[in-house]
Order: sequence, then structure tokens, then C-alpha cells
Amino acid sequence: MNLEEVKKLIGIQEDQIWLLKAALFAPEEAITYWELWKKHKNLNHITKDNANYSIFAGVDTESLRVLPLIYRNLEHSGDSLLPALRDAYRTTWMSNQKLLYRAQEIVRACNDAGIPNMLLKGIPMSLHYYKDMGVRPMGDVDLLVPLEYLEATISLLAAYGNIPDAVEYKYRHLIHAMHCFDEGGIDVDLHWQAFFFQEYQQSNWLFEKKYSKSLQIDPENATWILNDSYQLFHTIIHGTLEGQPTIRWILDAVTICHSPSFYGDITQITEFAAANHLDYALKICLFYLKNEFQLSGFSVNIDSNSMKEINLQKKFFLLSGQYTDNSMKRTIRMFVRQGIAYDLFYKGLTKKSKFVWLFERFKFRLQHEKKRLINPIASI
Repeated sequence: MNLEEVKKLIGIQEDQIWLLKAALFAPEEAITYWELWKKHKNLNHITKDNANYSIFAGVDTESLRVLPLIYRNLEHSGDSLLPALRDAYRTTWMSNQKLLYRAQEIVRACNDAGIPNMLLKGIPMSLHYYKDMGVRPMGDVDLLVPLEYLEATISLLAAYGNIPDAVEYKYRHLIHAMHCFDEGGIDVDLHWQAFFFQEYQQSNWLFEKKYSKSLQIDPENATWILNDSYQLFHTIIHGTLEGQPTIRWILDAVTICHSPSFYGDITQITEFAAANHLDYALKICLFYLKNEFQLSGFSVNIDSNSMKEINLQKKFFLLSGQYTDNSMKRTIRMFVRQGIAYDLFYKGLTKKSKFVWLFERFKFRLQHEKKRLINPIASI
């Protein structure tokens, strides 16, 4: 399998690749890709006097999320669109400060209550890897607690006005996390499992030191975050397989691999992926990262003959990337995708038949879609 074939499988567009390289490559090389992207979007004629964030009005949401990091990468280049990029950076920084403040409040409260806690995704990436709260847009605070502390954490979050989504709370035994909004729109995504393929009652082993490390969230309080290898794994799996694909996972993954603490030992996560029937997704994505973004810290073999359930895994990977805004099509896609998920991830863990398992999730999806149609702003 070659790079062009892998790009098609991932579903990334050429202009998105230019944008990612403008954010990740050294400035002297990045500017070339930035110029290609500007020309493609017909933005290369705009002067500094006319450059504000509104010029990006026709740009897709995923590409917009790359712009703050491009600002940091090219801020000394003298590019004519720097004022518009600065707007993107400042907006991200201000939004992220609200989420960071809430995360600090929650971590302090959890520590005081003796609740083990871990932060996933955005805040660990911003504080530990990017070391800049303005370059990575975040939509929520991702908090992980062990299942036995779930109800106590729900009560704790309520003190800050973060109340669980009613549908997700009702069906929490089917999912691995639920959104908890306050009246101001701040969302705490409360996890009791880190990964979508884990069953509700599974123990959460990620708090063991083998898989995690400490992060100082403020001068007096620390939380747990995933270690580099599992941070990379979580970034790839969440970004490609959880149902609404992003390109931001590529920014995060490359940044993790460039971290001084990352030594390129991916044996642990490749073995974990194999045990959980995720060989295909992990190896495809690692191959892409290594060959498209010039990563040399690890080796990966994507010989399909060596991968288990290759056809089933490939179908699940491709379906995960086919997101649609059409409610009916999204529900049908969910049903097919969940049928494959049962065979890959849950068949040996649950006592429920495939029919019962799918029927429960179908009811959950219908209620979720009904809520979305009634109140699209408040729904997830």
C-alpha cells in the first residue's frame, strides 16, 4: 500500500494537507504550503489592511481549526494574512481560558473529594505538548474518572452548573462518556472509559503509572494525563473512529511525536491495538503520519496479511469517516457501523445478543436525533 492509497482511505483533501504542513513544518518550508492554500482559496490578493477573520468565511470548520497554529508558526513571516490569523489565535486563546479555568476548578474539587481524575485531549495537548493555550481550539473539558466515582463526580459537576445531557445520562450504560453543559455553554465531557470500544463495567486501568503521568494544572493541584504512547493512540482512534472524523488529530499526533519526551516506542500501543482489533486504523494512520509529515522516530509495517479481521476493520474505518448532516442517513450509518462494532469489540465482552445490543443503541440514537431536531443548539 502506498501513500496515495492511504490518503484516499483517510479521506483527506490536498488543500487540507497544505494547511497542515503550513502549521507543522519549519516556517521557511511552511510558507510555501501556505501560499498554495491561499491561492487555492483565492485569498492571495488580500492585503494586511483588509485581512480580518471574516475572509475565512467560506473555509470548512476543520480547516479553520488549523489557523491558530499557523499564526504561531508564521507570525514572523510578514505574510499579508497575519492579522486574520491573529484574530483566529486570539479567539481560540480567550475561549480556551474559560475551559482551562473550569478544568482547574474541577480538578481541585476532585482532588479535595478524593476522586481520581484524568484530563484527556484538548487541555493536556495545549498545556503539555503545544505549551500554548491559543493554538488548539477546544470545544469542551474532557474529564475521565473511574466508573465507581461516576455518580459522585456528577454531583460535584452540578455545583458548577454542569448538568448531564438527559438522553446520554439515561443511556450511560451504552456509552463511554456524556456531555455536561452549564447555562453559559461550557461543556464538561465526563468519561468513565477513555475509549468508545470499552464496555461500561470494564475497570479503568489507565490510571496505572504504566499508562499515565502527572500534569500540574495549577500551582497546588495535579491531574493525570495519558503517557506519550497512549496519548498518540487516543488521538488517532478518537480522531478517526469515533464517528465524526477530524483533521485536527494529525496536528496533535505530529506534535506528540515531536515532543522531547517521545522516544518512538510504539510497541505498547501496537500490541494494545492488536488485542482490541484496531490494527488497521492504527497502522494506516501511523504509516500516513510517517510518510506525509516526515516523522522518523518509529517504524510501522502495514502488510495487510498480518492484520486480523482486516476486511471488517477496514469497513469500520471507512464508515467512521463518512459523516453526514442528514439525520436519517446518519442513523442508518450508525446502525451499520454499530453492527460491525459489536463483532469487532463487544461480542466477547457482553452477554447481550447482537440484536438486543443494536436495538438498545438504536433507541438511544432515535432519542438523540429527536432532541437534535427539537433543539439543535443545545444538542450534541
